[in-house]
Amino acid sequence: MKNLIMAVVATIALCGAINAQAMTKEEAAVVAKVSNEYLSAVPASGYHILAETILERIESKKNDFVIVDVRMPKADKYDKGHVPGAIYMGFREIGNPENLAKLSKDVDIIVYCDTGHEQNKVLSVLRMLGYRAFDMKWGYSSWKVAGPTGATLKAIEGSISNNYPIQK
Repeated sequence: MKNLIMAVVATIALCGAINAQAMTKEEAAVVAKVSNEYLSAVPASGYHILAETILERIESKKNDFVIVDVRMPKADKYDKGHVPGAIYMGFREIGNPENLAKLSKDVDIIVYCDTGHEQNKVLSVLRMLGYRAFDMKWGYSSWKVAGPTGATLKAIEGSISNNYPIQK
């Protein structure tokens, strides 16, 4: 039953139908319960795999994993260069039934985007659906600093140089 509830919640999330104002109290309680169960079980590693570990797995030529590039749009990102052997499924499209059907629950699925924002959404949904999903820590920026990834890193660097105040 727990897995069924998690699958239903993940499916609803994929459809963009979770809206706190539109849910009944009972539905909100189920979402809160399942979300808490999922988040409280996340290991300290956060399901992150370092780029160097992924390279070692690629070089090992084992077939116990698949790498999925979820960066969008495909023409501006995947088509201009991607991790060797990676397949493409945009993060907004990976939850489509035809895309999920291409993924096996018997192998590790390693997802990546540019910096980690979109891949973590995908990781959570795949995990809730029962896939052995992981992400490449820091996304493509840990693999290759080029194009959009380099621009993102420069934007982050510019933002953090402001040294905003903190509260203790």
